[in-house]
Amino acid sequence: MTSSDVFSITNPALTSLLLWSFLEGFETGERSGCPFPLIFLPLPLVLSQSIRDDFKGTNAATGLYSWITRRQKILINLDTRINKTASLTRNAIIFGASNGIIIFEANGTLKSGSKGIVKSRLKNNSDEIKEMIGAANKLGVWFSQINSTSSILNSLGLTV
Repeated sequence: MTSSDVFSITNPALTSLLLWSFLEGFETGERSGCPFPLIFLPLPLVLSQSIRDDFKGTNAATGLYSWITRRQKILINLDTRINKTASLTRNAIIFGASNGIIIFEANGTLKSGSKGIVKSRLKNNSDEIKEMIGAANKLGVWFSQINSTSSILNSLGLTV
């Protein structure tokens, strides 16, 4: 992977789009917004090609618990991957919030915003970016099916 490849998948415009897609998915089941700690989970899972491949053959009905049970390798070094992508996530949040695609609610949760997103243009992206957008959205849907942030974190072997 060249340095331009690394930049293209870690630039704030793309990473904020991935967080937006995650939030869109989350809002299909949970209308009150995404708890802040969960926003740090999509990027380490969807930027990794090997983990992203594990989303193939799944759908919204698969659910987080079934996916983890079938694909336990995603848990290996997840905490390290989260720490390594934390600055990418922070930059994506800042970029997304300043461009109206990530919205902070008064209660501290996050929601997707439609300002600056032209959904019809998302189809014009490369297959890799479409895969990342789809995986982020699916992860958001799965998280929304679980009513407890701590349950989500525990299922991934994480604690706050």
